[in-house]
Amino acid sequence: MTKTGKIKFSILFVFCFFIQFLHANESLKVEIHPEDPVVGEQVDIVLSVQATDDFEASQPQVPEIAGLKIIKAQNMGQSSSTRMNFINGKTEFSKTVTQQFLMSYQAVKVGTVVIPSFNISINGKTISSAPQKIMVGNQKQSNNRQGTVPGRPQYQQDDPFADEDDMFSQLMKQREKMIEDLQRQMGIPGGSIGGRRQFGQNGSGRAMPSVTLDVNMNEAFFLHLETDKKTAYEGEQITAHWYFYTRGQVESLDRAKFPDLKGFWKEIIEEVPALQFEEVLVNNVPYRRALLASHALFPIKAGNAAIDEFKIKAKVRLPTQFGWGDLNDYTKASKRMVIQVLPLPLENRPQSFSGAVGQFQIQTQIEGLQFPAEQPISLKVRFEGQGNAKLIELPSIAWPEGLEVYDTKSEAKFYKNGQSYKEFEILLLAHKQGEVKVPQINFSYFDPLQKQYVTKSTEEFAIKITEPIKGQKNETSSSQKINGSAAEIERKFLPVAELSQASLSWSHWRFPVLGFLSFFILISFIVQPLWVYRQISYSPNLKQKVIQRLNLVDSAIKAQDYKKMGRECVNLLYLIVSALAQEKNATQDWAVLLDKMPENYRHKYQTQLNELFDYFQTVGFAPEELRREAIEQRPIQTMVLNLRSAADKITADLA
Repeated sequence: MTKTGKIKFSILFVFCFFIQFLHANESLKVEIHPEDPVVGEQVDIVLSVQATDDFEASQPQVPEIAGLKIIKAQNMGQSSSTRMNFINGKTEFSKTVTQQFLMSYQAVKVGTVVIPSFNISINGKTISSAPQKIMVGNQKQSNNRQGTVPGRPQYQQDDPFADEDDMFSQLMKQREKMIEDLQRQMGIPGGSIGGRRQFGQNGSGRAMPSVTLDVNMNEAFFLHLETDKKTAYEGEQITAHWYFYTRGQVESLDRAKFPDLKGFWKEIIEEVPALQFEEVLVNNVPYRRALLASHALFPIKAGNAAIDEFKIKAKVRLPTQFGWGDLNDYTKASKRMVIQVLPLPLENRPQSFSGAVGQFQIQTQIEGLQFPAEQPISLKVRFEGQGNAKLIELPSIAWPEGLEVYDTKSEAKFYKNGQSYKEFEILLLAHKQGEVKVPQINFSYFDPLQKQYVTKSTEEFAIKITEPIKGQKNETSSSQKINGSAAEIERKFLPVAELSQASLSWSHWRFPVLGFLSFFILISFIVQPLWVYRQISYSPNLKQKVIQRLNLVDSAIKAQDYKKMGRECVNLLYLIVSALAQEKNATQDWAVLLDKMPENYRHKYQTQLNELFDYFQTVGFAPEELRREAIEQRPIQTMVLNLRSAADKITADLA
């Protein structure tokens, strides 16, 4: 038995060692940007340490490199990501932890530069990189072709006898420009100048863009919606473009209906005040196309969400054999597009996830490292990247004792290229002298490209708190302390109810209590099966479902969680509209449900329901500043009362 036990222990030890070895799986990668620098240019060396589990890495030594001059070196922080894979019907998770170090140099000498090996200790184990070489040049190679004259058009570059000062050349260019302007005014796409422009070329001689669309080619004009994706996660950006296509001459245009975009949070990329036409081939037929609007859309709920119609009224003349035809009025609309919205996975969702979807970075900034006590300290936390950063909430931060949050404000902006940022300014008060550590901030977002959650962290750093400035002690902090002390005194002398010893005697109450408990247990054995059967067979009616939802709304208001309150109100509105549309569930788009309502219900309730939906959607899903603005304009209590009133009327109407 002793021998067998030793063998088992040895096998177990080897197995654990093997698993630990596999678990480590560390790697060190060195990247150099640019790989072909010139003298005076900055050279960035990025060290990336990766492992399959959390680790502690030592700071690498910053070497002196011949031919390069050190500018700065910094720890870029550690990030972790978790990947979810589906293999043979099973869900598997893999984790990757990355820490990066940046060393910036300046190239000072032409020739070959050797980047030495770097050594980094990870959990006590040292890993090394291989040396690399780069070539430092004197100047970048010019992209200008030999023999070209700056500012001269290409057709003149090819003609050695072409001269802009030549009278004949100037007359020919003026003639071509006059013909082009005349054809542009007449709306003739794909025309030729002097017979030289070929089919499928625009005025610049370049090939026209070509698209294949499922449209009626006999219409005077049509509208078409283009999106970069038709399936997206909750909160993932969808870029939508609405285009106007025509073969005729447009003399007036009016936007009859702009898309409502229910179920999406939108950011305007571009709304065109005046149409700018370009020539394009549609199903190999020349058309003119103009952009109407571009929006970044962010779906707010899993299920199907529809991008509704963009409707245009226009007066158009169609081309005929003898010129332009009669002027006619037309009204056209783009087709609805249904977007499949996927829910964000619940598996392995980090606690620091607050709803951000995209690709983001987090940075902190503080002005100085030494501050007097009881004076505001400004700490800025900035989130920036691809996606809607305006929806990001400040993560929970574990502030140390003696460091108090005095105030927090934020600003955010969305750019036309899809980038955005949100910056929080946190005003802190330090009450104790000495060294205080500003803690690490963990921020998690869902990356739809990798289909996984990514966590990034800031570095913890220390600040020094000196003695307060005389005569400038923060009055708010002092009043808070006085009030706190008064509260402590009041709590200290609260009366305590006491019971006499006789009232607590167990002997007087032993038999009645035991009898009651026995009777209760017997009844529970009889009632429980009946209760389970009732729960299985029972289906609450609309009024009871509405009451349940309103209870959730009241709980959120009591907790002052207005974001949750707004979402519960949106869910309640979906429930009500589904009942009016005689649908069993609320998985369809809001506009679709409204269209399915009977005409009398639409006439009676649609305006009020749309108003409530817009308000509570803003409160539940919009950025903080817009949420506050909506609440200031129309108080929550008033809007919730309006929602209750509408719910009562509708449930009574459907009873």
